Amino acid sequence: MESLKLVPKYLFGKNSILGLKEELKNHKYNKALVLTGKNSYRLNNAFDELIKILRNLNLPHIHFDGIEPNPRDITIDRCVTIAKNNGVDVIFALGGGSVVDASKVISTLIRNPDINTCWEYVLKKSKTPEKGIDIISIITLAGTGSENNGTSVISNWSRKEKKSVYNANSVPIISVQDPTYTFTVDSWNTASGIFDSFSHLLEQYFGKSTFEWTKEFIFANLRVLIKYAKMSILRPNHYVARANIFWTTTMALNGLASFNCETDWSVHTIEHAMSGLWDITHGAGLAFITPTYLKVRSQKEKWFKDKVIELGRNVFKTQTFEATIVFLENFIKSINLPIRWSEFDKIIKFDDQDAEFLLSHTLRFGEPELKEIYKDVIWTLKGIK
Repeated sequence: MESLKLVPKYLFGKNSILGLKEELKNHKYNKALVLTGKNSYRLNNAFDELIKILRNLNLPHIHFDGIEPNPRDITIDRCVTIAKNNGVDVIFALGGGSVVDASKVISTLIRNPDINTCWEYVLKKSKTPEKGIDIISIITLAGTGSENNGTSVISNWSRKEKKSVYNANSVPIISVQDPTYTFTVDSWNTASGIFDSFSHLLEQYFGKSTFEWTKEFIFANLRVLIKYAKMSILRPNHYVARANIFWTTTMALNGLASFNCETDWSVHTIEHAMSGLWDITHGAGLAFITPTYLKVRSQKEKWFKDKVIELGRNVFKTQTFEATIVFLENFIKSINLPIRWSEFDKIIKFDDQDAEFLLSHTLRFGEPELKEIYKDVIWTLKGIK
């Protein structure tokens, strides 16, 4: 038997944040934590509009504006202490995926005092956690789809590690999605968010078994991303482009694209190692890794190569494996994402020692049976300077 539960109530469209006025009347909260990144929340009106709503509802709040693009465990630990000391019982996560990821862990740790640290929780060295406090997301950067699932990806900067943790009880109860909030996102982060979603769809497709309905759903969403990606970058205030990108990134990771399917999250596993080591932008790292992963694994496994060809025929309108890879690489270049590690400002070198670290990290958190594929992918990437 398959089961699927879609948790968030979506408030989508222009001025959708105003819908919170009615939604919050049904909840009796004592104090809110407004969680944001360091700077981007100032670029649009979302923060000011949220604060105005909270004041009109007489809901006291505190603001924490220190969440990093790859949220760090020590920052989350600090935020948990602040939230507990202030009696917070609801979180408003305003930002992109990193802020929402952080909010899920903070929510969980507030209600589970026996878990000592964020990293202890990420490594699952504690018992199954109780449900955390409610989360309401206000998304300002489309890409991760974190607003409708229980997964968080956390970095431990001192150990140069990055790992995902899942808690089904930490999904936001409401997701505010106003495409106009994404108008101020720069081209790099817009493109990175798009490819993050693109990768989510690919990795849910590349398992050995894919339910036919789900396959068609994945193909359709990939076509939407390709259609509107460049338009949203060249014309950042184009509402139709931004709205279609936004909704696709949400639908890509809410369970529909993996319904009744096997999945393959190898590219994400390798990228977590890279961004753990170098703190690079997640979606850009995925773009760098993906073509090489497809080529390497297709050389080893015919069924995988056949799925790449099927993808090309149904989404890219290509007929051969080689043409499919070329299309993918050209798509990545068309939205100005890197296909070489030297194009990342934060990667000064990529030597054998770095490759060994990446492989060790990937094996620690990945699939042991894919060791040789991981190794070949990482060493191939090292040579793409």
